[in-house]
Amino acid sequence: MSQSKQSLGIYIHIPFCKSRCIYCDFISSVDDCSQREKYIEYLCRQIRLAGREYAEDYTVDTLYLGGGTPTLLDGAQLKKISKEIFSNFNCNLKEFSIEANPCAVDREKLIALKDMGVTRLSLGVQSFNDDLLNMLGRRHDSKQAEEAIKLAAEFGFDVSVDAMIGLPNQTKDDIKSFIDKADSLGVEHVSVYMLSVEEGTALKRLIEQGKLVAKSDDEIADFYDYACLRLKEKKFERYEISNFCKNQKVSHHNLRYWQCLDYLGLGMGAHSLTKGERWRNADNFEEYYDCVDEGNYRLDMQQLSNDDMESEYVMLSFRLQKGIDLSEFSAKFGHDFLSKYSHAIEKHKNHLEITNSSVSIKYEYIQLMNSIIVDFI
Repeated sequence: MSQSKQSLGIYIHIPFCKSRCIYCDFISSVDDCSQREKYIEYLCRQIRLAGREYAEDYTVDTLYLGGGTPTLLDGAQLKKISKEIFSNFNCNLKEFSIEANPCAVDREKLIALKDMGVTRLSLGVQSFNDDLLNMLGRRHDSKQAEEAIKLAAEFGFDVSVDAMIGLPNQTKDDIKSFIDKADSLGVEHVSVYMLSVEEGTALKRLIEQGKLVAKSDDEIADFYDYACLRLKEKKFERYEISNFCKNQKVSHHNLRYWQCLDYLGLGMGAHSLTKGERWRNADNFEEYYDCVDEGNYRLDMQQLSNDDMESEYVMLSFRLQKGIDLSEFSAKFGHDFLSKYSHAIEKHKNHLEITNSSVSIKYEYIQLMNSIIVDFI
C-alpha cells in the first residue's frame, strides 16, 4: 500500500492591476496587455517544472489565485492557467479561491470561473464609502461593490470581502456601515486589515505633504476593537486575528500559512514553504523569465531547522483564535509545550486561555499579541 501523500496549497500570483492604489506596496504592475501573454506562457512553464518536482509527493487541496487583479485576465487566460495546474498536479480540492476587484466582475467572467472550478471569491471591497474609495484610488464605487457581491452569490460562490480600517478621514460609522452592509448581503467571511503606511507609496507621500492625516496606532487599534465588536454582534467568529466568518466559512488556503502547512507559490514574487525549505520567486518580470528559462526558479533557499519551525509554529498559532494545539505541538516537536514555555506562560497567565488541549490568547488581549509572542520565541 502506497503511503498517503502530504497535502499542499498552491498560490498563483497574477501581478497585473489597472491602476495602483495609494497604499499598495505589493508586487504588481500597472496593466500592460502586451505583457500578459508572455507572463502566462512563463507561468505555465513554471507550473510544469514545479509539477515534475513536487507532484509525486503531494496532493493539492487548496488553490488560490491572487495579485494584483487576477480577474483582469480573460476567461481563456484564466482557464489556461488552471488547466496547467490540474494537468501537472494531483488535485483533490476543498477550496479554489480567486481575488477579484468589484469592477472586474461580470457574468461572463463568473461563468468562466465556475467552469474552472472556482468555489470562493475574495472581493477587494475595502469600504462602502465612495469618498474613501476615491481617496484610496480604488477603481470601483460602493454600488459596483454591492452588485459584485450579489452577482457572486447568485452564481453560488462563497464570498469574502476585505475591509480596511484606520484610513485617513474614516469614522467608526463607516466601519459600522461596512459590516452592516456586508452582513445584509449575505457575506459569510470578512477580512479586516489595519492600514499600514509603507515607504515608497503614494499614501506615504500624501501624508508627508500634509494632504492626508494618518491615524495614530492607538486610534487604529481602537478602530480594530470596534470592528471586532460589531462583527461579533453580527455573529461573525474571529478565527484569526484579521479574519472572521460565519458557518465555518474559513479560508482554508490562508489557514495553511498560519498552521505552518506546506504551500507552493508560483509566479513572480510568490513565496513557498515546501519540504522544510523556504524560498521565493524573482520579483520582476525579466529576472522571473530568466529563472524559468534556466529551470532554476527557487531563490534565497533556506532550510529551516527544527528550532526555526517550532518558533514559527508558536508565532503563527497564536494568531489563531484556537491557539496552540498541545497534542499537535507535542507530535510535531517531541516535547511538552506547557513545560518548555512555563516561564512565558507564567508571565502572561492573565492574557492566556489555558485548557487541557490548548493555549490561546484571550479574545480581549489579542491586540497585545506581538508583545506576548516575543516571550515565547
